[in-house]
Amino acid sequence: MSDRGFSEVVMVTAVPDQLEAFYVALGWSSHHSECTSDTLAYWDLSEVTGSERVLQAPDADCRVRLLPVTDTTPLSRPLATELIVPCGLFDINMRTVDSERTSDFIQEHGWRPLTPPIPWQFGDNAVKEFLAVQADGIVLVIVERVSPPLPGPPMDHMSHVFNSTQLVLDHDESLACLEALGFAQFAEFNGSLPGEGPRVLDLLGRPENEGDVRLTISQPAGVLDGAIELISTPNITVTPILENGHGKRGLAALRIPCDDIEARYNKLCAGEWSHIICKPLASRTVGGQDQLCYAVVTPGGARLDFFAG
Repeated sequence: MSDRGFSEVVMVTAVPDQLEAFYVALGWSSHHSECTSDTLAYWDLSEVTGSERVLQAPDADCRVRLLPVTDTTPLSRPLATELIVPCGLFDINMRTVDSERTSDFIQEHGWRPLTPPIPWQFGDNAVKEFLAVQADGIVLVIVERVSPPLPGPPMDHMSHVFNSTQLVLDHDESLACLEALGFAQFAEFNGSLPGEGPRVLDLLGRPENEGDVRLTISQPAGVLDGAIELISTPNITVTPILENGHGKRGLAALRIPCDDIEARYNKLCAGEWSHIICKPLASRTVGGQDQLCYAVVTPGGARLDFFAG
């Protein structure tokens, strides 16, 4: 099995110029390619309004793929949706060296912060964190490590996308699905987030134990880069939005590189999770290149895409 987590995020967007400008301002490179009929079919799109755009982070194996559509295309996650409602892929996470500076910066590029940066303590780590949303309903989480310092060379401003969250109803089922897909759980938290932490998901002030969460993090090699975070609220009854994706605007997929894709696919087909496959293994034209790939939809409605790489 490959030990890599996701390295690419796919967004279906009515504001591709705005999103491209955001990443380019952070030093990411941009590549445009024609959206072929193969591309449209693979992403369940009937039409697009321009070229497919792939943004590449300058210092990491991380890309954001933009598929442009009209602003009449329905949203996967309507803008008025309560934060804790499960709806497939919920957010992408990026680090910053200065959350206040970043709050101003992202607003210049179409993101709307839902709160000011919130300081709180998670285990040994003091952080500042806040959520922002843009016109397609895509949620961006900004995380600043206050202490201790992050290992490695210092960032200039913001990092690549290092983590993504799914809000789920059945946490155990979702964990079992990720395990079948090669993701190993390496962190778990249960209870009320400490300090101001509940404000991040608008859980502060909930009666009794309604603010409790279960949070797990999984990645094939047990590291945070390319990890998938699951969050559930066991004491709050919520109705999920499971009819997301399917050509709607928003976070469409996470893409995971595999050096053993045929063995991985055959193992999935032979097991109890074969029913989650939504695109069988085949060679397709993605981003102007022929690529062996397949896709699944998890029980929580998140599309995960596996490709040879």
